[in-house]
Amino acid sequence: MIKRWMTLLLIGALIQMLLVAPVEAAPPVEAAPPVEAAPDSQTQTIHTVQPGENLFRISLRYGVTVNAIKAANGLSNDIVYVGQRLIIPTSGSPAPAPTQPVAPTGGLHTVQPGETLSAIALRYGVSSWALVQANGLASANLIYVGQKLIIPGGANTPGTPAPTTGTYTVRPGDSLSSIAARFGTTVAVLAAQNGITNPELIYVGQVLRLSGNAINPATGGARHIYVYLSQQHLYAYEGDRLVYSFVVSTGKAPTYTRTGDFRVQSKVPNAWGSTWNIWMPHWLGIYWSGGLENGIHALPVLPSGQILWAGYLGTPVSFGCIVLGTYEAQQLYQWAEIGTAVTIRY
Repeated sequence: MIKRWMTLLLIGALIQMLLVAPVEAAPPVEAAPPVEAAPDSQTQTIHTVQPGENLFRISLRYGVTVNAIKAANGLSNDIVYVGQRLIIPTSGSPAPAPTQPVAPTGGLHTVQPGETLSAIALRYGVSSWALVQANGLASANLIYVGQKLIIPGGANTPGTPAPTTGTYTVRPGDSLSSIAARFGTTVAVLAAQNGITNPELIYVGQVLRLSGNAINPATGGARHIYVYLSQQHLYAYEGDRLVYSFVVSTGKAPTYTRTGDFRVQSKVPNAWGSTWNIWMPHWLGIYWSGGLENGIHALPVLPSGQILWAGYLGTPVSFGCIVLGTYEAQQLYQWAEIGTAVTIRY
């Protein structure tokens, strides 16, 4: 009985071994290679404008074109200001769509962090001096965040220009450019008709003639250079349009640059200053100081070829002249004519 039971048990175990096939272990699954992060095509460089810089110099520094920087920042002209943050386009970083410039609508503007009076003036299409007058500012450099500024021209109603006959009495907030636009004329014509040598200087209550014989703006009176010693800055206007805005260096003690109203009286491609043994490229002579003529010119060059005062633009360093960067001086020299008005103010 025991043998039979053991035989049956062995037969059952054998049948089970035959029916159940051994299972081989599955081959290990190789891990997929890591996925590399795609390069960030949206990276961009931000440049903060420093004293003495302009778009041309910034473009050279980063190896891009001036037009590329203007497109990336929605700039309608070549003017930038100290502290302005600029997007520098790089390969693969698409430039943002340019924003439309704000039209000169007048009214009030609240000063934002980083803004300057010249930047606000450019935004609204008016001059810095017009903002100074409209707001009774002691200086073009003294504005603060949160300050509300009157933008000249807000009281003017667009539409058909009024007839240019009779007279007009200057009111608070007026500028010569806003009056010219209102009466369908130009700043140069109004200035000529009223004997105004500085279009930036009109005052409340002043009576302006709106008709009469005027100088043709094409032959004189249309171009005007303004230099502000307190700002170490030069502005060049053609009529009421700002053409150039450059950082300069003026005279230091004891040879300060003289204030007053002058005109370009000489043009020399490369003037020689025998007193100081220097060359002065792109010379525009503006007034005499004793037996020497003072003027506007590029950074001076020693006979050895060394450029003086490079890196000091924006600080009084000269012997009385108004000094610009070489590229800026060349632009101004080509634009200015003999007889172009030059106004120097503190």
